[in-house]
Amino acid sequence: MNKAEFLEKLSGLVMMAKNQENQITIDEVKVYFSEEDLTEEQMELVFDYLLAQKVVVKGYLKMGESEAEGEKLTYTDEEEAYLKEYLEDLKVFKKEEPGERENLFDKVAWGDEPARQRLIELYLMDVVEIAKEMYHPEVFLGDLIQEGNVGLIMGIEMVSGKEGAHEFIISQIQENIQALIEEHTELKSRDKKMVEKVSLLDESITTLTEELGRKVSIDELAVYMGMDEEEILDILKLTGEETEDEKEEEV
Repeated sequence: MNKAEFLEKLSGLVMMAKNQENQITIDEVKVYFSEEDLTEEQMELVFDYLLAQKVVVKGYLKMGESEAEGEKLTYTDEEEAYLKEYLEDLKVFKKEEPGERENLFDKVAWGDEPARQRLIELYLMDVVEIAKEMYHPEVFLGDLIQEGNVGLIMGIEMVSGKEGAHEFIISQIQENIQALIEEHTELKSRDKKMVEKVSLLDESITTLTEELGRKVSIDELAVYMGMDEEEILDILKLTGEETEDEKEEEV
C-alpha cells in the first residue's frame, strides 16, 4: 500500500470508531489491517494515531514515560506538594473492609447512591497509583489524577454487576489518563512543528534576500520552500511580518 492508500484506510478506521462512540478494540484494528501484515511497531503507530484523533483503543495501554525509559522519573516540587496534600485528604475515608468492594458492585448496579459514593472512595487510591505508573513529565501529575477520577466515575456509572466490574473500572481510569497524555503531547508536537516552520521561513527569507539583493515575494518563497502561499502567509502572521494581499507582496 502506498502512503495515500494507507492514509485513506486510516481515515476509514477513524470513521468506523466515530460510529462506535469514539471507541474501538485492538482486535477490531488488527482485523481491519489484517491484509496489510503490519509489524508490531507499525500497529502501535496506528494505535497512537487513533489516540491522537481522540479515539479510545480498548485494550491498548502505552507505557508510562518512566517505564519506557527504564528509569524512575522525579516529580516537580509542585507535584510533590500536590501529591502529599492529596494523599493526606484521602486519609479521611474509612479503610476498606475485606470483600467490601465486591459487595458494593451489585448495589451500585441497582442504583444505590451511598454504595456508589463509597465505591468511588475505595478506588481513589487506585487512581493515584495508576496516574503514577502512567506519569508523563509533560503533564502535571494532579491533572492525571483528576482525569483518572473522571474515568473512575464514568466506569462506576456503567457497572452492571460483579462480573468484570473491577477490571472495567480500572480500564476506564487508564483510558482517561492516557487520552489526556495523548492530547498534551499532540499539542506540544504541533507547537514544535510550527516553531520549526517559523524558523525555516525566517532562514529562507534571509537566504533569498541575500541571494537576490532585495525583498522577496510570497510566491518566490512558496517555490523556494515547497509550500503553498496560504501556508506561508499563516506562518508570517505568527512572526508579525507585514504582508500585502496579492502575490506580488514582498517580505
